[in-house]
Amino acid sequence: MIRKLITISSIFIILIGFFCFYLYQNYTPPIFMYHSLDVSRLNEYAVVEPDIFRRQMEFLKKGGYKVIPLEEYCQALADKKDTPRGTVIITFDDGYLDNLEAIKILKKYDYSATIFLVNSRIGKKGFLSKEDIEFFLANTRVKIGSHTLSHAYLPDLDAGQIRKEIFESKKNLSKNFKQDIKSIAYPIGAFNEETLQIARDSDYLCACTTNRGFSKTLNRFALRRVKITNRDLGIRLWAKASGFYNIFKKVKKPF
Repeated sequence: MIRKLITISSIFIILIGFFCFYLYQNYTPPIFMYHSLDVSRLNEYAVVEPDIFRRQMEFLKKGGYKVIPLEEYCQALADKKDTPRGTVIITFDDGYLDNLEAIKILKKYDYSATIFLVNSRIGKKGFLSKEDIEFFLANTRVKIGSHTLSHAYLPDLDAGQIRKEIFESKKNLSKNFKQDIKSIAYPIGAFNEETLQIARDSDYLCACTTNRGFSKTLNRFALRRVKITNRDLGIRLWAKASGFYNIFKKVKKPF
């Protein structure tokens, strides 16, 4: 009986060891994905109240997490260098006007972030203006990336249209804001092989998806992100910041 218990315990310890090794090998610095902080749209996709966002940033600060720019992480991937455990990257999609509230909070904590802008929405009602963008680029650690020209669903387009959405958006943002635009987020996270190749050819450093992408080792032009919601505090936020959250999430088809 004792021998049987020892055998079972040994097998259990070995399995735990294998599981821990699996986790270690598959660690990926989480890329947080936010959209809007507009409380009037709280029932919509991924809206986070300003106070909840502040508490999430406070959690990262108290937890000793290191928030780094997306470009820094992508450069490390390009150089085949590891990123330390406990690293978090923060991103926002669409360029909503209410992101200004998030920027104030980010500045308080001296955190970096990337806001992916849709060219055609800049200056439109409910979205960041050119002046807003110029101000935070000059006064905070928040950077900008492309979210295409028109937020089109890229897999539905032909190669010429995809190139226009991806390349022209980079060109326009670079010209208008005197920035080297190094990152892009595909609308709705949707892409195909043609999209990935055009993003590479357009001289981006990396590209983000949603839960439709691949791991960091497979393709830095299809980086998966972690959706952050208004419910993500405490153990939920800890899990999403762990670097292992996406391991247990089923990958959605890219198109």
